[in-house]
Amino acid sequence: MAKRPGKVAGRPSSYSAAIADEICDRIMDGESLRQICRDPGMPGQRTVFEWLEAPTNEDFRSKYARARARAAEAFEDEIIDAARGATPEDAAARKVHITTMQWVMSKRAPKVYGEKVTQELTGVDGAPLQMPTLVIAPFQSRDEPDEN
Repeated sequence: MAKRPGKVAGRPSSYSAAIADEICDRIMDGESLRQICRDPGMPGQRTVFEWLEAPTNEDFRSKYARARARAAEAFEDEIIDAARGATPEDAAARKVHITTMQWVMSKRAPKVYGEKVTQELTGVDGAPLQMPTLVIAPFQSRDEPDEN
């Protein structure tokens, strides 16, 4: 039987709960899906995306989403290790690495690692903001005489 063009022999394409769990575990450890899918015995990225989109794989979708959010914790450890191991020779490269990891963390777990932006309004010289009081006179028809 001839191979179909574009297909890689030996890669699983049918959904497997065991492989899906391994993918999620490795993502939680900070590996990218691209790295995982390069390994022998792992499905290709396109296959994983198809698994995620299949209506029958709600459990996998849920585990995958949680794994990606939890990966931010692995990235936190990686940032600390990178910062502690920095030398004057590689400090600039490590800073790029750390900044990238922080950005990814802020997108994957914005409630924990995202930047919180607040705005505070104050009056003159930092005093409390004074709001003018608006008094609305009752409606008066043109036909009614003015009481003033």
